[in-house]
Amino acid sequence: MAEGTELAPPVLEAPITAVTVFRDGARVQRSGTVTMAPGRQAVVIGGLPASMDPASVRVAARGPGLTLLNVEVHHGYRADPLRDETTRLRAEAERCRDAVRALDDEDAAVQARLDFLDHLSGAAATALARAVGFGRASHDDLAQMAGHLSADTADALGRRRDIAARSRAARRELEAAERRLEEAESRAVQPVAYTDVSAILEAGAATPAELELSYHVPGASWRPLYDLTLDGEQLMVSYLAEVTQQTGEDWPAVELVLATMRRGLHQGLPELDPWYIGKAVPHPVRPRMARAMALTADAAGAVGAPQAAGPEGAAIMPDSAVLMAEPDDSVEVGLVYRVQRPLAVPGDGGPHTTSIGRFGLDAALDHLAVPVLAPEAYLRATVTNTSPLLLLPGPARVFHETQFVGETFLETVAAGEEFELQLGVDDQIRVERKLRRRSTSKAVIGGTRTIDVGYEITVENHRTSPTTVSVHDRIPVSTDGEIRVRLRETSPAPAKQTDLGELTWDLALDGGQEATVRYRFTVEHPAQVTVTGI
Repeated sequence: MAEGTELAPPVLEAPITAVTVFRDGARVQRSGTVTMAPGRQAVVIGGLPASMDPASVRVAARGPGLTLLNVEVHHGYRADPLRDETTRLRAEAERCRDAVRALDDEDAAVQARLDFLDHLSGAAATALARAVGFGRASHDDLAQMAGHLSADTADALGRRRDIAARSRAARRELEAAERRLEEAESRAVQPVAYTDVSAILEAGAATPAELELSYHVPGASWRPLYDLTLDGEQLMVSYLAEVTQQTGEDWPAVELVLATMRRGLHQGLPELDPWYIGKAVPHPVRPRMARAMALTADAAGAVGAPQAAGPEGAAIMPDSAVLMAEPDDSVEVGLVYRVQRPLAVPGDGGPHTTSIGRFGLDAALDHLAVPVLAPEAYLRATVTNTSPLLLLPGPARVFHETQFVGETFLETVAAGEEFELQLGVDDQIRVERKLRRRSTSKAVIGGTRTIDVGYEITVENHRTSPTTVSVHDRIPVSTDGEIRVRLRETSPAPAKQTDLGELTWDLALDGGQEATVRYRFTVEHPAQVTVTGI
């Protein structure tokens, strides 16, 4: 072939070979082989989603004596490929309309026959009645005529019922045809966006060229799901992934990788600006407005970046200042999970579930009761993630052996990290909280009034095995120096007490055993002060 002869760019069939799904997008890999002629040539890979990020496109070319010179991404719009389909659907809809009109005409003809039979029966009945009266006809003639009219009427009514049934079917078919036509026309009125990637290659001789293309698309994500099965003190974890995508292309059953990393909020590394504060300078107030402003103005501090310097270096603040000091978690280094079995994921936006892994973890079990919030005890597992997998936040279904007991939620758990799980209500642990004491002392004006409150919590273990029940309750916390709260007595003494008034008792109960917790506190306040919240 003479040098410089132009060849039409070969179109490479490059099916999808692998997909990596991120939390906010996906990287798609395609590959294919094309035979190259000697010299410089463009190879086009078409049929790519219009939403792909041009900056993410990467092409690799392999072949003897083959050089990849350049890669170009082309976005455009092509003519409506549904025009022929729309024409066919329009003709089908017209055929259905003609069928409905034909049945309507047939029904009208039968109705006209019924109207004629009705008129004929009236006239014939009058004529025959007179003939019978004058002796020119018998009662048999009258019965015979009535039989003919009745048979003709019954036949006409039967035909109308048959026409009505065929008409209903024809109208349903027409509605379906019109719906298909409307959908096709709604798609056809919009130009079809397309993306092509053109790779400029140079070959010293005719050679097969293997091309690999990768690109990033939005509209895809995955989220973790968990099945937690408690068997004795072993917690079996089924780590699942729910994949959804609406990228504009269907993913066949190819290698699927799930990545935990995500894009950050910043393209570069985030940097902090100085955080300035200053004294707010009030705006000048006209004399006649001074009183109104004094009645409605709120005293508030201002935080933000100064706009200019006022007298004595005071910062003049804008009318409203915004605190821009939120923590920035824009960078996250993640892991990748390779799905063992290929999974086809159509671009329909529906959920498609696959398995990441299954492993067992040792669980230390006890019970947690917070009777002021819930009149039941929850089975709690303290677990260490001894697997090599990072557990991402997601919903979890909980099973006790084969019995489904409810749902919980897993927070982020790193490999080697300890975490707690709520594994459902245990009805064999009974918890009851009762108010046993409440009194208010009398006080003279200027004196102190005391509110005395006591509670009793009973815990019963109806299991055959021993367990530990961690009971949590609280006493009030005062936000005013004139109101004092004192814990007067507890039985038994709490294992833990926080500055925010939370009390914790750890009760070790054998099978069939019960225990009682009693505590009392007082609230002291001036007699003229009204206490809220108790």
